[in-house]
Amino acid sequence: MAAPGPDFTAIVRVTGPGRLEEFREQLRWLMVRDVDAENYTEHHAGDALEYRFELKKGVPFAAFANASEEFAELRVEAEWRNAAQGVRGRAIIQGGRLLDHETAPLDSGLLALEIECGAQGGLVFGLACVRDGAAWLGYCASANRHAYFQLDPAGELRLDEDASGRWGGAHGEQIEPALLERLEEIAFRFAGDWLWFDEDASPASALERKRYADHGWAVAGANLKSEQLLRVGLGQAFSTLPPEARALRERLRSAWARKA
Repeated sequence: MAAPGPDFTAIVRVTGPGRLEEFREQLRWLMVRDVDAENYTEHHAGDALEYRFELKKGVPFAAFANASEEFAELRVEAEWRNAAQGVRGRAIIQGGRLLDHETAPLDSGLLALEIECGAQGGLVFGLACVRDGAAWLGYCASANRHAYFQLDPAGELRLDEDASGRWGGAHGEQIEPALLERLEEIAFRFAGDWLWFDEDASPASALERKRYADHGWAVAGANLKSEQLLRVGLGQAFSTLPPEARALRERLRSAWARKA
């Protein structure tokens, strides 16, 4: 298993139709003069700039807000994770103003994970789940497949291949709306933290495609975000599954193999 990543990280993306290079120079000027500024890496692809931080003090909101005052057409979106404090957050800045800001517990819902990465960087298998009383609910995915699942208290495993809203099997019954909403929430949280998709035309995915090309990794339908792939390691696995979920993992992997 890969070693855990830094305790406090942030990604700040700047997107918009114009003047990215001018913004870049203005921000660089501000950061050089900020005695509290911390190390970062900078990435550029298409209509997007991206800054990645490993932090000790905090996200440099002031520098980004000051830089954005003259560039109202550009949107600054920051996402951060602070494992030491157990929180995650997101903020949007435009025209020097804070438009949106939210924080949440890092492990809200006790989402348990397992990720397996192929030797060439592909997503071999990903699993995200939560306890639901005596049952388990969750979402699993590989490079070209995905499914919702439920392991009920009686030990019956049900799969919804392609997340269609119906359980597989002879009857193919529709998943009740409240349960489907919970499954979707697990999938969105997992994908938001770990995955990007080839069909996505957003600036963030353009940056991911560039990183994949730079590293020589193949792009599939679903892909691990590059920072997560490097965290896990090529050909390695990462898991936060509790011992009681390991039997669930084996059953899912077996069912996944049968349906391949």
